[in-house]
Amino acid sequence: MRTDDKGFTLLELIIAMGILGLVTAAVFSVYNTQRKVAYIETDVADVQQNLRLAVQSILKDLRMAGFMLPDGEIPLESAVDGTGPAASDLLAINTAAAKGAACRIDADLTVDLLSGAAFALAVSSERDLEGFAPGDSVRILSPGERAQPADTAYTVVSKNAAVPSMTLSPQSDGGTVDLKRGFIIARTGESLPDTFPNTVRYCLGPAAGCAPDVACPAGLCLMRIVNGEPSENSIVATNIGDLQFRYVVDGTTVESSAPADLSVVRDVRITISGETVETAPLSGAPKTREIAAISRIRNR
Repeated sequence: MRTDDKGFTLLELIIAMGILGLVTAAVFSVYNTQRKVAYIETDVADVQQNLRLAVQSILKDLRMAGFMLPDGEIPLESAVDGTGPAASDLLAINTAAAKGAACRIDADLTVDLLSGAAFALAVSSERDLEGFAPGDSVRILSPGERAQPADTAYTVVSKNAAVPSMTLSPQSDGGTVDLKRGFIIARTGESLPDTFPNTVRYCLGPAAGCAPDVACPAGLCLMRIVNGEPSENSIVATNIGDLQFRYVVDGTTVESSAPADLSVVRDVRITISGETVETAPLSGAPKTREIAAISRIRNR
């Protein structure tokens, strides 16, 4: 007898499963490729962001290079030992305030160097006082003379952002000093004794001569070392591949990697590159990015 039972033969099932497997494999391959691309592009974006932060940090310090330095001090120096020509992959910046914290006195006053005083300040916003905290070491400087009216450091006792003012306690044996409106209060340290002037050094580490004892998460890190004291806070950016500085001196337009006289440097070009580390095995090789910027030395 003939029957009308319907179904699939074993051969038909095997063919259907084979086709389904091929389609699934193709879809997974596309998905996996897109996932890798997205992961790599995220890593590349992080590298680019790191480079921007690194350049912004260096540019900020270069704008402060030479700020309120006494006569005889130069904005830039050899990043190795303070002598000789500059290095193409190291940079040392001299400034009165490595933290960038400075404000102006807004009234003339005579200060007793044993008791201190409260200073009225000329600030445009509360942000101008954010760089100061009780216990900080500061110095008072005359912009015209580029010198200290009294060769002493002061400790910040308190500050008042609502009525811009700051109370300072001098570290001196006594006497009085006349301070004028427009004199600069510059932060020179987190506590006494301070280092004056401050030196900010940029280099790639950890390496010999560049924060060898500081742990970098992966590869090389851009280090910002203040007053020769590296720490975990010295890491500005990670996954850095190369750092180069080139200099333009007065009277020329030619860039040099190691000018002999750093006192005549007019411009500094920064070139810094970074590379992906986490996703390098996925792409077969690190992806690299580079950023460059130039800054003029204004406080000479």
